[in-house]
Order: sequence, then C-alpha cells, then structure tokens
Amino acid sequence: AEKVVAKLMKGGDIEYGYLGVQIQPVTPDVASAIGLDHPGGALVSQVTDGSPAAKAGIETGDVITGFGGQEIKDPKDLSRAVADVSPGAKETVNIWRKGKAMQISADVGRNAEDQKTASNGNEGRSPSAEQGLRVPSLGLGLTDLTPDIRDQLNLAGNQRGAVVERVNPDKAASAAGIQPGDVIVGVDQTPVKTARQANQAIAEAGKSGKKSVLLLIDRGDAQIFVAVPFAAG
Repeated sequence: AEKVVAKLMKGGDIEYGYLGVQIQPVTPDVASAIGLDHPGGALVSQVTDGSPAAKAGIETGDVITGFGGQEIKDPKDLSRAVADVSPGAKETVNIWRKGKAMQISADVGRNAEDQKTASNGNEGRSPSAEQGLRVPSLGLGLTDLTPDIRDQLNLAGNQRGAVVERVNPDKAASAAGIQPGDVIVGVDQTPVKTARQANQAIAEAGKSGKKSVLLLIDRGDAQIFVAVPFAAG
C-alpha cells in the first residue's frame, strides 16, 4: 500500500505488477498431501502461458512462500506483494516444490485485466457414460474422456484426464467439494490421462500411508487443487 501511495504522489497512471498465476490457499489437508510441515503460502493451481511466472519457471503445484523478501502466508499476501511491484522489476520468489525449498527470480509484468479467469458454466454437470471405475476410498466414480463427453462438457479435443461421473454424498470427495463433471488431470502432482491411471495413483497414495491425496482438477475454465482425506482405518 505504501508503494501505491508513493506512485500516486509522483503522479501519472498507476501500473500494478503481474505474475500470471492462479493461486489458492494451502489448507491442512493440502499441506499434508505435499509434505509441508504446516499450512501457509500460496498454492499455484495454474500458470498462464507466456506469463512472467511461466518464463521464470514457476510450475503448477508450486507453493509460493516468499516474494521480494516478504513472507507469503496466504494468497492475499502474494496478490498484494505482486501488485505493489512496478512492472519490469526483478524479484526473488521462494517456492516449495515436491518436498524441496528453492528460490528463483521473476521479471514482474504489467497487470492485465483480461487475464482473469471466467467459468464456462459447466460446474456440476454429470457426464453421460455407460461404465466407469469406482474409487470407493474417496467415494468417486470415474470414466475416460470420450468425444461425446468432451462435447457435453465443452472441452478441447486434446483434453485428457479422468472425468468424475458420480460422487457419493456421504464420502470424503463430496465433503472436499469434488463435483460431477470435474476432470482429474493430476494425482499428487503426477499427470494422469485416463480413469485407470487416476485410480491407480489414488490407490498408491492410500497404500503409502498418506492421510490425504492431492487432486488437480479442471473445472470449467479454471484449474484447482483439491486435497481429499482418506477414511481413517
């Protein structure tokens, strides 16, 4: 805020910094799934192609814990820190990636309003499918993407992943917010292209003793992480 006031005092237009990431909070379940000791930081759920973040090497699944020397405790901290920086500045970004802390440099860009993500209205639409795979540990029914399902959900022809066709209302996936029509494209930061791959990856996570599994989901035009806890016992 002090930097914005300083810009105003100098006169002229106000330009805000831009990184080009979609971010979400790190919940206790997410922290457990990715090996963080405690919740905190901003989880990167999507990186805009050609953005400053993409050019700097920031990846989907990274947790940004520091920016420009400031500690990042939540997504709001990061949004404010980036906005306060003048476009063109080079800033240090502290991230947590697959169990390791690392530091990279990013050239901050100019904020673009048209980068905001909008939903295409597909939330909650259950795809039509004749058969699929059951994932009882989470309460999910999954199926592969077919041309008909791609058309129904208005997905690109090259979209891959496992489509959620059923959600048991009494199980963990429902409580975590998983919806019919969601497309699972990653399990524990590993890409999955089919329902079978997703099912196998979820099963392996459960066998490893993890308390929760981290799913990367395409929902409408947005991409989000959802941590789903395994049932106790």
